[in-house]
Amino acid sequence: MEPKITVMLIMARERRLALLETLESCAIDVLPVCDCNEARRMLETQLQVQVVLTDRLLPDGDWRVVLEIVAQAGANVQVVVCSRLGDHTLLIDVLEQGAYDVLVEPYQREEIRRVLEAAAARSYIRSLPLAQSTSHKTKAAHAASAA
Repeated sequence: MEPKITVMLIMARERRLALLETLESCAIDVLPVCDCNEARRMLETQLQVQVVLTDRLLPDGDWRVVLEIVAQAGANVQVVVCSRLGDHTLLIDVLEQGAYDVLVEPYQREEIRRVLEAAAARSYIRSLPLAQSTSHKTKAAHAASAA
């Protein structure tokens, strides 16, 4: 059985209904919030969140503010930005600023699942102590040099 993914969805109520239903149909736990301030409060108490899925624009900020909130929380959380338009400039900006990916409307169930599973896996790997996350090749190289 795969570990359960917990996503914080930061999106206005009127925009999130279809996406919320899709996330729940993928067996993803969702913590819906409406804005940056609510997200900040939730991240202080919800340590099990692996991914933040945020709208590009929010009532009190945007995806960049969400990245700052995640960084300030010191959490191993990946940020995925949702956009109404497929914009290469946005994708490059999002990736350069440290977010994980962009999902574009209309949302495709399998694309959502793939992106969120990969983001959650990255979140998990980054939460491991350095010694535990050493690759098998590195371990093999250390074993060979010790022999």
